[in-house]
Amino acid sequence: MKEQSRTVYKAGSYIYIEGDEDVDNVYIVEKGLVEFKSSTKRVRSHGSTAEAGDVFGAVSSLSRRPRMETAFAKINTSIIIFTRKKFLSVLQKNSDIAIKLLNTFADELRLYDTMIFPLGAADTVFLPEDIQLFNLGKYYYEENGLATACYILKRYCGLYPGGANMKEARMMLDNLEKKGIRRAAEPVLDGIYQRYADKQIIFCEHEPGGELFIIKKGKVKIVKHHDRSEMILSVLSEGDIFGELAIVSDKPRNATAISYGGTILLPIDKDSLTRLIQKSSDILKRIFTAISQRVWFTFIRMESKFYEKPITRIYVFLENKLIEDNISLKSRDPHTFHFGIDELIRMTNTPADKIVAIMDELTLDRNLEFNLGQTGIENPGLISSKARYYRSRDRLYEGTEKQEAPDEERHEPSVPEPVQLKETSGIKKITGDSLTDQASAPEGLYKELEDEIGRNS
Repeated sequence: MKEQSRTVYKAGSYIYIEGDEDVDNVYIVEKGLVEFKSSTKRVRSHGSTAEAGDVFGAVSSLSRRPRMETAFAKINTSIIIFTRKKFLSVLQKNSDIAIKLLNTFADELRLYDTMIFPLGAADTVFLPEDIQLFNLGKYYYEENGLATACYILKRYCGLYPGGANMKEARMMLDNLEKKGIRRAAEPVLDGIYQRYADKQIIFCEHEPGGELFIIKKGKVKIVKHHDRSEMILSVLSEGDIFGELAIVSDKPRNATAISYGGTILLPIDKDSLTRLIQKSSDILKRIFTAISQRVWFTFIRMESKFYEKPITRIYVFLENKLIEDNISLKSRDPHTFHFGIDELIRMTNTPADKIVAIMDELTLDRNLEFNLGQTGIENPGLISSKARYYRSRDRLYEGTEKQEAPDEERHEPSVPEPVQLKETSGIKKITGDSLTDQASAPEGLYKELEDEIGRNS
């Protein structure tokens, strides 16, 4: 297939189907209207349609994951189709467009966060950022996470010197000083790199973010504070990128990053990011792969929210986490998640009156082993089998409770009948060096970054 082409889809024609694994293409609507359908109640942040100028299909293509929805032409629609390779080339030569697309991904992730982490009784998500930052520091102070509390409370005092909770924050900092914690630990600078000790906070939720980070050595734990508890979202390792959401969207951090063992990080600010996107095809690919995979995995995690039975939600969640960790659902090799049974219960939104029964059922599953802060899977394939079993029972149960959709809503688009158009001068022909599909080895990447950042520091 050509790296760039134009196709006209007749009204009702499929462009791609939910679950398709042929994801090499990214699409831009030139003229017309594209509509999206999904088999679940999951919601897209950009709405249910794409109009002239809109990009779609990018998340699945850049993450190399199955399509998240079905796309079809609502009316006769002209679409420009890029291969993944060509689309990345276009982004590299148009860094402003690249930043805007990253910002779109960031907004989508933030929307999904609000769906995955439901509002608590106090609806704290609607509180001003300064109060949320203070509450976060107070939580760690009360939970004896004193070094983390010191970092957050000092950030609060520095960012909001006239804040409503300044007096209480100062009082907690004074108490921390009496316990020997006078200041928050800072990273040790090593050239363009930063070294962090085990359990040292890198950044916290609700503070502004001016840098993204690439892990050169070690691991980083990403956690989120929700409903007066800390939940682990992921544990990242060498070569992973994190912190990019705040830098591209100019919005506060939406999670906390903590060093998990000794860690060496490469920080990249927004100006450096723009230069690197223009000059390094490798860093461009890594950033877009990282954030698109995060969008895709967050999207499928929402599936567990739409089942009525808590046990279904839990096994579907575990299955999705195996996929996220690149574990084959046919594997029989043991795997360990870095969250315990309490966090599993919270992350799947199990009702309070069901918790005891659900915990009893989970502990009877010999395929699961729960330790402090860990969930062990003896045979991942059995998790997938149980997820399918409970999923089918839930769907059957829902089918007896809900009326069938009216004919209008059950209408399926017709078989696609694309009409190829010749290249016209109306669309700017974009040229550029081709990109390799494989990113270079991490050491090569770091050398490239060292040269570029060092030259401009």
